[in-house]
Order: sequence, then structure tokens, then C-alpha cells
Amino acid sequence: MKKVKNATEVIIIVVLLFVMLVTYLVNRSNNNYITAYADVEKYEVYSGKNVYEYYRSTLTDKQKVLYDEIKEAYLQFKNKFSTSVKEIEEDELCESFYAVILDHPEIYWIESYRISKKISGAVNTKRVIHLEYSFNMKEAKEIKRNIESKYNDIINEAKTLKNDEEKVKFVHDKLIRIARYKDYEKKDKYKYQSIVSLFESGESVCAGYTYSFKFIMDNLNIKAIAVQNIEDDVDSSHIWNIVFLDGKWYNLDITWDYQSSTEDEISYKFYLQDNDSFYKTHKIQKNIPNYE
Repeated sequence: MKKVKNATEVIIIVVLLFVMLVTYLVNRSNNNYITAYADVEKYEVYSGKNVYEYYRSTLTDKQKVLYDEIKEAYLQFKNKFSTSVKEIEEDELCESFYAVILDHPEIYWIESYRISKKISGAVNTKRVIHLEYSFNMKEAKEIKRNIESKYNDIINEAKTLKNDEEKVKFVHDKLIRIARYKDYEKKDKYKYQSIVSLFESGESVCAGYTYSFKFIMDNLNIKAIAVQNIEDDVDSSHIWNIVFLDGKWYNLDITWDYQSSTEDEISYKFYLQDNDSFYKTHKIQKNIPNYE
């Protein structure tokens, strides 16, 4: 009986060791943790550096960790990753994701994400987060080759101007002149939601104007953010900019200025307005720097 008992104990130990090994291997396969490249030259398209990350500053500490991981995963064109955050509510994950989109218009290949499992309304972040792309790495590199001379011309000319106010006005005017507003069909809606359409085809919507302005301001070291108002009716949603000049934040809507402009005269109806004026026509958002 003692031998049988010993044999049973051995079997139990072997089973436990096997389970531990399988658990370790599964966890290791799921732990696709993301770290930033030490050498910026390793980034295939953009590095995500020198970008004003306003929306990151509005997040909690664990959201900031997730924000950094999402950004790095997209910059490295990863299909999936495991976050080091132990657990986070799904709405917190969503906020982190959209903060990356608003802060980083240069990552124009971002599309969406999905998660593997939810527990009691929270994301079990030991599971993998899968990322979806508008463009793969090859396509994104080709797009950059096609558009970089166009935005570099604007950036380089703006750099010759003597102060930030002149630079902001120049970029505002230039974007209105080089691109026309596109009345798209619903099936083409997402085709015009980044800097790509504005610089590649010269056609865009409010997102293209807004992200292009933010992208150029980042390259000019001028603080600017994109402000998004999302409505239940997506077609009624809108996005515009806020820019920091002479110690103050000012609102501007290049899209609506484009629509108010003529061939002979550029409109400044929605240019560098304070809150009292601007938010008579726009819906103020609580997560903006000049919210009162």
C-alpha cells in the first residue's frame, strides 16, 4: 500500500509540474510586451518623438502606461501585444486608445483594436490586445514617400517666419488653399479621416484639416491639440484645433474657415477665437486646456 501511495504522489507531482509548465508557456506566449526602440532609426515610418502629447497628460497613471504601449505597438506595426497593466476598465482602455489618435496624427495607419476577454466589465489585460490597421507597413512607407515633400514644403517655409503667430496663420491659410472639402459617400468616410487624404489627394474633411494642422505644429514645436465632439449621429460629429500662442490657448476651425472662404479671400471667422466667441457655434469639451 505504501508503494501505491508513493506512486500516486509521484503522479500528482508530475501532473502539477506539467500544469505549471503549460501555464508558463501560455503566459509567455501571451506576454508580447512592448518596449520603445533605443535607436529612433529602427522605426520604419515615424518615431513618435517630438509630439505634443496633451491628451496623455489627462490620463491616469495606468492609462499612461497603456497609452505608451499602444503608441509603441502601432509605431512598430505589431499585430498584438500584452499590456503590463494588470487590469483596466474598458472605457479607460478606450480613452487611452483615442488619446493616442488625437495626440499622434503622424501615426495615420491606426484603425481600431479588439480584446480577447472581459471580466465583470473590465479588461483582463493578461489577454492579448489585437490592433487593426488602415495601412500595413509597406503601404504606410509608400504613403510617406508620396506626401512628405508636400508637408515639408509647408514646414520649411513656416520656419522662415519670425514668430509663432505668423507661422500659425501661414499654415492655416496654406491648408485652406491646398485642399478642398470632400463631400464623401458613407462608404468612403474613413478614407478622409487622417493627414493622408489632405496631402496625397488634396481632398479631406474636418479630421484631415485638423490632424494636418496638429502634425505641422508638432514639427514647428508649437503646442496644438485636436478637439473632437462626437455625437450619436456620427455625421454630426466634428473636430477642430486649439493652439497655444503668447501664453494663451486659442480656438480655430480650419474646416469652417475653408467653407467660409472664397477664391479671392480667406476667411478668419473661426480663427484664434476665445471661448466666449468660439463656443457660440461649437460644443465645448471638458477635456481641453482652456475649459472653464
